[in-house]
Amino acid sequence: MSDPLNVLVWSEETAPKDAYPNGINATVAEHLNEQNRIVARATGIEAPEQGVGEDDLDWADVLFWWGHLRHDDVTEETVDRVETAVREDGLGFVALHSAHYARPFTRLLGTSGDLGEARWEDPGEPEIIEVEAPNHPIADGVDDFALPETEMFGEPFDVPEPDDVVCRSTFPEGGEFRSVVTFTFGAGRGAYVRPGHETFRIYHHPSIREILTNAALWAGSGANS
Repeated sequence: MSDPLNVLVWSEETAPKDAYPNGINATVAEHLNEQNRIVARATGIEAPEQGVGEDDLDWADVLFWWGHLRHDDVTEETVDRVETAVREDGLGFVALHSAHYARPFTRLLGTSGDLGEARWEDPGEPEIIEVEAPNHPIADGVDDFALPETEMFGEPFDVPEPDDVVCRSTFPEGGEFRSVVTFTFGAGRGAYVRPGHETFRIYHHPSIREILTNAALWAGSGANS
């Protein structure tokens, strides 16, 4: 890849400061900027045009999206801009953790993103993440691993049939979840990466960082390339 990949990392900026003093968007962007093939910048809901104006989307090859409490504050105009950039212009879209409910993501999916009832009210359970598609580019350099503390999500997961299930999670008290999955949205590639509860410093885990780097590079190549 001769030109760097431009990645815009969006957040609603509600993550607790004790876990992410500079925000999840800055934390992920800082990691991506350590890769010599990627240029990343952080943005968020309080920026002009909610951080995803036409100039921002024209610059970006991939958009990462982390949301949790402010999904309903994302405007219809913002959702329209993101959908057009993905479906028509080939922008890659990577939804993180609670962004399974993010309005741009559910618009692209055409489903609710709802989870099953098996979910811990009090986060803090361990999680075993197994690589189910080791030959997928998002799994490059990633072996099975465990997170000591996380939040459980339970199936069924209301999304269309994914193109690939790259990673699957299991939890000691029972249940499993398709934790890294991919989709095609018109001209754009999409991925969902579940691990990333805001209470824990999951985005500092080396295997999660490897997955995020791989997801950026994969989604940035475009569905039609």
